[in-house]
Amino acid sequence: MNDGADQGQKNALDKRLLLLDAADNVLGVARPIRAGDAVLIEGVEATLDRNAGIGFKLARRSIHKGEHVVKYGAVIGLASADIEVGQLVHVHNTQSQYMANTVTTGAPRETQS
Repeated sequence: MNDGADQGQKNALDKRLLLLDAADNVLGVARPIRAGDAVLIEGVEATLDRNAGIGFKLARRSIHKGEHVVKYGAVIGLASADIEVGQLVHVHNTQSQYMANTVTTGAPRETQS
C-alpha cells in the first residue's frame, strides 16, 4: 500500500511524513503508518517493519552506526546501529545526545547572586 505517496517525482515524499529542516536525516510521522505499509521517501520506496505513530521518526536516508541523528537541524542522537531509509529511528538504534545546557532559551546559563 502506498497511500499518500506521489510516485511521479524523484524527490517525492509520502504525505504522511514531514521534513522539518533541510539538514535533517530523519522525517517526522504526521499520520500513523502500519507495519507492512510502503512509504515513499525522496523517490525511494521503503516498507515499514513496525508501526510508526504520530511523532515517530523515520530515516530520510541511510544513517551509519556512529553517525549523528539530526532533527530540527540539530543533533538529537547518535546511531547505535546502521539505519536504512524508512526504518524507525528510536531507542533501539540510537543513543541520545541531548544535554539540557545545549538548548538555547535566551535565559542566562548561570545567574549571579
